[in-house]
Amino acid sequence: MKLHKFYLFAVLFFVLGLAVAPAVPAMARGDRAPGANTIYEIASGNDSFTILTLALETTGLDAALNGSGQFTVFAPTDDAFLALEAANPGILDALINDPDTLSAVLLYHVTEGRRWSNSVVNRNNPKTIQMLSGGTITVLPSAVIVDTDSFGLDSPDSQIVAVDISASNGVIHVVDQVLIP
Repeated sequence: MKLHKFYLFAVLFFVLGLAVAPAVPAMARGDRAPGANTIYEIASGNDSFTILTLALETTGLDAALNGSGQFTVFAPTDDAFLALEAANPGILDALINDPDTLSAVLLYHVTEGRRWSNSVVNRNNPKTIQMLSGGTITVLPSAVIVDTDSFGLDSPDSQIVAVDISASNGVIHVVDQVLIP
């Protein structure tokens, strides 16, 4: 009977070892596997991104961020949108009613490709990143995004507050201010 348990244990150990073995080398190399959900699914499933989700749906950009292309999104929280509204009363309604301008603002938060924090924030020098809006942002070594807007709105620099949220179609970095192109 003891021999039977030993064989059962050995077979179970071997089977589990084979199931886990392929995952261990990938993690050991530091690979960052794509998440199970798209950027849009992550945002729409999180209570901190309800305004961003509404804005994406209003402009139709939800479809792109729910697709298979690879993007990096600097995602402003609801608090970021509310801070923009507090500094510029009526701006959220104005943006929702002007999908073209809203789209330009949203695309100023998106760049092509899967960019992890180590390729966004340079430890020694500012990093300039081309955004889908056509503009650029500058990320300082302190993870502050310098926002030089052209709309004349009060929009302070933004701090990256969470990084490397992996989606099936890219990466999300959370920011505490809305970036204005």
